[in-house]
Amino acid sequence: MTIHTHDLLSFGLPDPQHAVLTVWRSALALSPRTAAACHDAYRMHQLVETGLGTVTTTGNRHGRTLYAAARAPATTPKHPRQALTAGRPHTLLVQTLSPPDWTTHQNTGLITHATTQTVHQTWTTGDSVEIRTIASPLVTKNNEDKKRMRVPLKHPAQCGAWLHERLTRAGCQLAPHDITIDTPETTHQRGQTLTLRQFHATATLHDPHAFTHLLTKGLGHHRAWGAGLVLARKTAKK
Repeated sequence: MTIHTHDLLSFGLPDPQHAVLTVWRSALALSPRTAAACHDAYRMHQLVETGLGTVTTTGNRHGRTLYAAARAPATTPKHPRQALTAGRPHTLLVQTLSPPDWTTHQNTGLITHATTQTVHQTWTTGDSVEIRTIASPLVTKNNEDKKRMRVPLKHPAQCGAWLHERLTRAGCQLAPHDITIDTPETTHQRGQTLTLRQFHATATLHDPHAFTHLLTKGLGHHRAWGAGLVLARKTAKK
């Protein structure tokens, strides 16, 4: 049998112009007592991780689990210079890389309903894409003791530049005016304040594999606490 080199390459190397994303996304409706507890992002993280089922029920669960919370309206702080306080979560959108099993949470009343769908997307060089994410824009700086610490970005222009840099690294072409940013909201994780912003961006893909990696791994810091899930869909080219 004769094997030609070009046959091996075409079979063994990924197509640089196309990338495929397959994930599972679940919408979890929280019971009132769960919603109250999940006002702390740590409890929300516990809920997601303990509800995914065992290896037996979910198969070989691997990779990062990402999620975002749909919340009640934010409340205005007493001090005018402070950010809005994020409202209580009522629904979670959870993304996993293998089928989840939320049966235990439903049986124990932690959630009132769960809907899971398989998401299968093919991304191609030149695609126009609409992107949404709730993220925590941070930079690492030295404090007065010269210790490295994470500092949230406050100015919208800084936050836009932060997202622009990360989307560019993820294979997107976009201009600064292609990004819009909502007002910041703060939430808490065991007493630590987390600043979240919702971003909306439009871009053109030039590296589908880098973009699919972003959709799989998430964006920025605090991904364990409900930040960094990136949602994307194709749009009509202008």
